[in-house]
Amino acid sequence: MLLAFAGDLLLGRRRSFASTGRALLDANPYPRLVEGIEHIPRVGTFVVVMNHYSRRGLRPYHCAFVVSVAVADARKDQTEIRWAFASEMYGQRIGPLPIPLWLVRWVFRRVAVVYDLVIVPRREDMVAQRAVALRRLSRALAVGPVGLAPEAHGQGALVTPPEGAGLFLAALDRQAPLLPVAAWEEADGALNIRFGPPFQLSGIADLSREELDDRARTQTMVAIGRLMPRAWWGAYAEAIIAAMGGEGTDR
Repeated sequence: MLLAFAGDLLLGRRRSFASTGRALLDANPYPRLVEGIEHIPRVGTFVVVMNHYSRRGLRPYHCAFVVSVAVADARKDQTEIRWAFASEMYGQRIGPLPIPLWLVRWVFRRVAVVYDLVIVPRREDMVAQRAVALRRLSRALAVGPVGLAPEAHGQGALVTPPEGAGLFLAALDRQAPLLPVAAWEEADGALNIRFGPPFQLSGIADLSREELDDRARTQTMVAIGRLMPRAWWGAYAEAIIAAMGGEGTDR
């Protein structure tokens, strides 16, 4: 499977992300639990918003594979999720050797070609490139669901998404509901993926650009955080408790 993927990467041959995910999950039967699949819309389009869970040996794309397979199983014969991902990843190493950033960017671009992914620049100041990414996702939403991790980084507890992520979410929210998904691991090593009910951003009319960005980020991360045990709430613990009427949970 790895050799076939390497050939497709070099030649730019298109692959199904969900099909690759299914093969990977079948070949790696690590413990995992998927919950809330009843919240996946059976028809229509939506925007998957998932936290950026990552650790050595378990990267965000593993979580995205599980989500894509679950959605494909729930929506037979319909368009699979088209994922967006950050344009680069810093500090990557092979053992003690750092991987040059130019090589990381090249690999990301090739992976995007193979799986028809949408690359979103990390930095808000890359206005033109972010606008292109938003247009591509908007066109994709007219056909089927899209998915992204607003945090764009992070390894465990929730962190604040970069500035501009809320504006991106608000633009997509005008076209389709957001489907929150939480990913975390239990003490026994089981990967948990939990889908929540679709929602749309509220109270965002007539806000300044900065207010809209902040409110959209907060509402999205709170929706994700409410699906997770309290230990993972991180930067959004207070906002989640407030959204739940002042009561926390240890589920």
